[in-house]
Amino acid sequence: MTRDESGGGAGGLGDELIDMVISASADGIIAVDEQGIVRLCNPAATELFGRPAGDLLDAPFGFPIVAGQSADVELTQPGGGVRVVEMRVSAASTNGYPLRVVSLRDVTSRWLAFQRMLLPTLPDLAPFQAAVDYRPAAERLGGDWYDALPLPGGAVGAVIGDVAGHSLRAAAAMAQIRNMLHALLYDRPTPPSSVLTRLDWALRASIDNPITTACVSRVEPGRDGWRLVWSSAGHLPPLLLTPVGAAEYLHTEPGLPLGVDPSRPRSDGIRSLPGGATVVFFTDGLVERPDQSIDVGLASLAAIAGRSVRLPLDELCRTLADQHPGDGHDDIAILALRMPAHPYDGSAPQ
Repeated sequence: MTRDESGGGAGGLGDELIDMVISASADGIIAVDEQGIVRLCNPAATELFGRPAGDLLDAPFGFPIVAGQSADVELTQPGGGVRVVEMRVSAASTNGYPLRVVSLRDVTSRWLAFQRMLLPTLPDLAPFQAAVDYRPAAERLGGDWYDALPLPGGAVGAVIGDVAGHSLRAAAAMAQIRNMLHALLYDRPTPPSSVLTRLDWALRASIDNPITTACVSRVEPGRDGWRLVWSSAGHLPPLLLTPVGAAEYLHTEPGLPLGVDPSRPRSDGIRSLPGGATVVFFTDGLVERPDQSIDVGLASLAAIAGRSVRLPLDELCRTLADQHPGDGHDDIAILALRMPAHPYDGSAPQ
């Protein structure tokens, strides 16, 4: 490998460093001078950055580098999203030139596995049925999440949300917001709009949070079946499926996303549901694509769901995720909740 082939373009770098690059070529290797300027990079490094060597050479490295340092950092990709890489720094010199040699290893899969661990396993919601499906986009970190929990009085809470961005920050914020919302929803039987308002104020006071959309709902016993009460913070509407296959989006005032202005009022939608009805909550990766209106994706999803409503709930979620009308460039989270035949008050086993 010549210096041109490896990306090395600066004079004064000797064979010892070239050999180091060759021997460690499975990892990205970058040599940085005392001024923080990249003097050499190997092909694995250019692949991790998603940029040609000419863009990296003779330019600032962009990260603090201290010999002996080890840290996971994010590399923003030209097409969007990030890679998480483990960065290790060691001191070196060649021909009298002091250098810092930076080793880069892709650990995105490790963080994706950790992100999946942050998503909840649904509790027993009997007599309700519930199922979920989650698909990360192209091995990228994201902030989509779901949650469901039993509430006093025979009610169930269901939540879907999406933290903006594909980064460690988005994944960490997702975990914080989900946990806070879970506690607020269980704390007292207030309308979902009130829960979202309290969450918005709490987020403003506690963390520097990215913009987040969410839909919070309660399903509770009603006079002639079930009653759904829901509130949206800039999120897409839930999809109602009747047992005979009719599909309808439950539109209400969308409200502002979390993290914009917690002083703005929020509203609730209320809808009676028959026994056996299914409500599907989802994030925008299921229906969005840049080359068409989102209404087209929503209509396509409703058609797929209407044809699949008689499937067991886990198969319904899997079918929607497999046949999604989105472009696959964003995360997909789906939470489906199916009503029992008859309401009950939660006071006795069913």
